[in-house]
Amino acid sequence: MSTIDKIEEFLKQMNLIYSKVTEEDRIILPYEIKDRKFVVIIDRSDRWVRFHTKIMSKDQLGKVDMLALTKELLIANGNLAEVKFILTGDGDVAVVGHEGLEVLTFDGFKQEYNAIPFAISYFIENIAPKLGLDVPGLDVEQ
Repeated sequence: MSTIDKIEEFLKQMNLIYSKVTEEDRIILPYEIKDRKFVVIIDRSDRWVRFHTKIMSKDQLGKVDMLALTKELLIANGNLAEVKFILTGDGDVAVVGHEGLEVLTFDGFKQEYNAIPFAISYFIENIAPKLGLDVPGLDVEQ
């Protein structure tokens, strides 16, 4: 069984709706959090299953104080064990998590996957208000 087949089996056990991009070893899951739409992406490399999503684009951040944003993201990274907030090369705010292929089990996968929506909620409830940000969600694939 391939890694993607194994991931699909896990997603079916979790009753999640997803689409598969076979040529990229990528799975895309729509997710709604606090009436906002996000897209969680799962892809794999030679050693890792990677979970990630964009929370806000650079344009949506507007004129936010980037130093204050970076500080809040670093503090959150210390508070959340399974995932890390990042600023992408494009200036977007995203969250990522990883699970090693050699230890990929249903329980580990579920924990890593569920950490992504939890982190999005954390950003909406704990970080965005401190910086005066309105998180609109996304309606397009990332």
